[in-house]
Order: sequence, then C-alpha cells, then structure tokens
Amino acid sequence: MTGPNSITLKFSILLIVILAFGARETTCSIFPTTTHVIIKNDIAPHPTPIDLTVHCKSKDDDLGFHTLTFGGIYTFSFRPIVFPIFKNTLFFCGFTWPRNPHRHYLDIYDQALDRCKFCNWKINQTGGTKIDKDGREYFYEWKSIELIIDANSTSKI
Repeated sequence: MTGPNSITLKFSILLIVILAFGARETTCSIFPTTTHVIIKNDIAPHPTPIDLTVHCKSKDDDLGFHTLTFGGIYTFSFRPIVFPIFKNTLFFCGFTWPRNPHRHYLDIYDQALDRCKFCNWKINQTGGTKIDKDGREYFYEWKSIELIIDANSTSKI
C-alpha cells in the first residue's frame, strides 16, 4: 500500500527530473533569458533597392507587418517557454517583396532546435541565412511558399 510519504517522494523525484531536463544546457535555466531575433533585408537590389515586408507570428503572438528597406533590420525579443518538454516556442515569418507574387515562409526560431540568444538572419530571394555567434553561416531554403492571387487569398505551391 502506498502511503502519503511515498507519493510525496515520487512526486519530488519526478519534479527534480523535469527541472534537470529543463536545465540540461548551460545556456538554459529554469527561467530562460530573453532571446533576440534580428532579421536583415539582404535582397539584392536589381536595379533599385527592394523593400522586404516581414510578418512574424507564434501560436500566441502576431507581431504585425514590418517593411525593411535594403540593408534594414527588424528585431523582436521574447522569453522561451520555461519547460520545453511539454511545449516549444516557435516563431515563423512570412516574407514578401515587390515584383514577386509569392509569400515565402521560414521558421525563424524553434526552441526544439535553436539555442541562440541572438538569432541573426539575412533574408534573400532564395531563403534565409542564419549566422551563429561564431560568424558561421547556415543557409535555409524557404519552408513553404504561397502564391498571392489577390489581397484576400493565397494558394500553396
């Protein structure tokens, strides 16, 4: 028969295990620090500079539309979820620019994969380049692309 002390002990052990998984990385703590995302418009100007419109969202937050001139940046900050075992923070962004009838998407931050505190991105016509803290660059093709038929409708490609 299981008594109250045995249940308390089991619960305490479970809580310690959960906290240990949450703190498994030196960059991760019980209360995660703020993460900063920096997005730069790197769409080459042909023949004039091209403005990039960025629209970032998570499940809970819509950060709105932001227009970046060539070389311009957009930044936002957030605190990742405390216990990523149950749910992860995910921000994805849509990108559009003139003379291109498509909306392009990238996962700009995925807590299950990313460990950056400053997540630097350069966006160009073919996708995004993520730059790590040591200056190494990693290219990501568009995750998905939608054809913009008119202002109120889209079609997946």
